[in-house]
Amino acid sequence: MSVKKHQYAATASTVYFSYFMMGIGMSLLAQFKPQFASLWHSSISGVLSVVSAVGIGGIVSILITGPISDHFGRRASAVIGHLLWAIYYIGLLYAPNFAVAYIIGILGGIDNSFLNASNFPALMEIFPESASVAGLMSKFAINIGQFCLPLAILLGTALGSGYRTVFMLAGILYIVMALILAFSPYPDQVTGPKKQEKAKRDFNLGVWSLVLMGFTSTAAFLLWINTYQELAKSYGIANPSSLQSVYAVGASIAVLFNSFIIKKGVKEIDILIWYPLLSAAGLLLAYFINAPQILYLTSLAVGFFAASGLYQLGQSVLGQMYPDMKATVQSWGGFFSAFANFAIIQLAASITARTGAAAPRLILLLNVANMLVGTALAFVVKRVDQKKQGKAD
Repeated sequence: MSVKKHQYAATASTVYFSYFMMGIGMSLLAQFKPQFASLWHSSISGVLSVVSAVGIGGIVSILITGPISDHFGRRASAVIGHLLWAIYYIGLLYAPNFAVAYIIGILGGIDNSFLNASNFPALMEIFPESASVAGLMSKFAINIGQFCLPLAILLGTALGSGYRTVFMLAGILYIVMALILAFSPYPDQVTGPKKQEKAKRDFNLGVWSLVLMGFTSTAAFLLWINTYQELAKSYGIANPSSLQSVYAVGASIAVLFNSFIIKKGVKEIDILIWYPLLSAAGLLLAYFINAPQILYLTSLAVGFFAASGLYQLGQSVLGQMYPDMKATVQSWGGFFSAFANFAIIQLAASITARTGAAAPRLILLLNVANMLVGTALAFVVKRVDQKKQGKAD
């Protein structure tokens, strides 16, 4: 996979760095729940509610940002998204209370919608002959960011101001990325025929199952990275953030492995069927065996099977089905991804508030159920595709 004549090297590099920052940011707020709870005069469940507010922002904006990106271009969406993320990170530091923090959390979801509508379609257009692999590499960049998260925390501690330094630096980096992308070249948006066959326009049960997998594939890893901290402490792990690195290593290896096997001919849908199922098995292992060592194995399993680019694979398939309206159709899956960001984390916050010490293990079971639903949806996609191919033959 290469950028032809290097004309889009700056664009692709910045987009992948944006995904790297997304990896750091996905659970950054969760790492400092006590500090932000104190800053906003709130509680741990209140901070989780702010995390879930990102999902609300995505829900109200994602179906709009996709068409905006298709109509006005990837660059405009990218610049807006990066500038809004800068406001998010810096704004959380100065939020005087929970209510203001919640509004900023909603803004974070809007930021994410603009970036999703720009970055992923742009990569498919920069690398049209290897779109699925390009999408998986975005997940690889996210995983590297998650792996570096403990280092970011250590950096903030070393500089003497902890989370404040980390969040301020993140805001500044997003401003820099916005400036770079404002002047970087982008390829033509349409990489397929503008007039597609009617069959490709049919929104059948398989397509909608693929769209719904935006929820299950996102909820799978969001539940883990935002709630494993309390589970780890209850299992006797003094430094829960160490699980984050194990998780990120598993996810990064899986992305490279998936890229390899896809190039060798393995179908994306087969990965989407088996990986959630194996991840659910890893979570059940932690549920039934209360031991610190098991959590490291579970974290590795969740990283490898749940955070290995399942959402990106689903989005790549959607984009390839509708090449002249990538951002729009991908926004459908993005809508349910954003809904997962809100609903599943809000549900975790409710479970935490209602059940106290029992919550971490109950959340494990919630995630198992979510992953089994994801496997069922992927199986529907495969069956519909097999029936279509049978009719074509």
